[in-house]
Amino acid sequence: MDKLLRDIQPQTIDLCIFDLIPSFLNAPFYFYYGNDANDSDFMPAEQLRESFYMALLEFPIIVGHLETDGSGHAKVVVDPDNLNIPEFLESQSSVHFRDLHAAKFSWDALPSGVATVGAITTADAAGIIKLANVHIVRLQDNSGIIVFINISHYLVDGVGLFGFVNRWAEICRRKRRGSAANDLPACHYIFERSSLLDKLPEDRKALDDPTLELITTTGPLVRWLAWISPKTRGMLLSKAFSFMSVVGHTFHFSTSRLASLRASVQGYLPSDVRLSDNDILTALLSMVIAQSQVECKRDSASASYLSSLGSYLFPSMYAPDSSFVTQVVIDTRPRLKGLSAPAYAGNAILTHCLVNSMESLTSGITEQALAPIAKSVRQLVNGVDSQNIGQYVDTLHKDLLRFMCPATYAFTKTTMLVSNQSRFPIYQADFGDGIPTWVSSVRAFFPNFSSIMPAPPSTGGYVVYISMTERDMAKLLQNRFWMSANNMLY
Repeated sequence: MDKLLRDIQPQTIDLCIFDLIPSFLNAPFYFYYGNDANDSDFMPAEQLRESFYMALLEFPIIVGHLETDGSGHAKVVVDPDNLNIPEFLESQSSVHFRDLHAAKFSWDALPSGVATVGAITTADAAGIIKLANVHIVRLQDNSGIIVFINISHYLVDGVGLFGFVNRWAEICRRKRRGSAANDLPACHYIFERSSLLDKLPEDRKALDDPTLELITTTGPLVRWLAWISPKTRGMLLSKAFSFMSVVGHTFHFSTSRLASLRASVQGYLPSDVRLSDNDILTALLSMVIAQSQVECKRDSASASYLSSLGSYLFPSMYAPDSSFVTQVVIDTRPRLKGLSAPAYAGNAILTHCLVNSMESLTSGITEQALAPIAKSVRQLVNGVDSQNIGQYVDTLHKDLLRFMCPATYAFTKTTMLVSNQSRFPIYQADFGDGIPTWVSSVRAFFPNFSSIMPAPPSTGGYVVYISMTERDMAKLLQNRFWMSANNMLY
């Protein structure tokens, strides 16, 4: 801590529209480490703590204070005399690592209070928005630890989050092996948002209608949510989500099962269309989530007077739609010439929309039915280029308060969002005793969200996390095709 307080430099980092779109969200994860060797010096607390503060020197944006003006501008101010030191907690648990392992790291097996924040960026008891939170939980008999970490989406996407965790781990590992601070390899992460915006090309290409609708459908609610302070917005959204009974489940897709499914689906497409694992998983998620939502709406339509009132007040939650919107998160880094990827650590993701008829998604899941959906995913991903990205940014810059449009979109459409995180270096955080045994998100994120993560290297395949309302999830868990295609973990 002393080195951080002594060496941190004053600076102001202006955030950009890429940061504002996901700004209401946190990025919380659990990292589970087992002490398989029964080492008494397993992940020592002092070294973890000291290396954390050393890593903050290289990610100074995390110790700044967030400032907004209500008109769509935001910045992080790093003042050495008034640092926003992240929450860093340490505790001891009576839960043994073997019990967590036996439960496949189910959230039900977690000690209470491990996660100190939820999905929404909110202020703490003192009214301060901490931009990062850490909780180190040492398990019974020093059998392992859980590292809970969150960084606000105001600052980073997955590249920055896992970049920080891995850098923290690298510093700790090298310190434990006797390396001096000045022997550490240089850190090359970039935080200046101009590094991204300056790479936008001069030419523009029109956005497709669904994506344009996503970022321009405004109204009093959108503008008000964008105008109010981050503290107020976080409080309101957190309370709103708490009334939705959102639950999460985690599923494992083995390499062999997914390869077999992809080959079967590929057989219904021309030879020049080559599908990726992401195409198959996104198509399958679109179909199973659409079916779950439609079945719940049908149940609601046949219910009581309250449902009739609900259908009037919240039509997207009750009325049947003719189409389903899959929101696909796209990383712009590889699409912007000259942008140093993955060194740019700020947010660099945008959401593009894929629309399919509800009939095509809900007529029953088969390999043949998946084929055109997977093909449309491939076409969407291939079609996003630097000129699209430039037009996306220009459209939002015409009215910066539109940054809340994507967040409110789900209230008017039957939709889901898919974030593929499988290329992030999630299983590289070695603090000196090996990589994590398991990494997972929190129990409940926001409704109709799904992420595709890598499974542990020893397992292979993908881990798919889905967060939905309890009613929708119950329908999903009854879908035979979905449940036969994977192994539900918890």
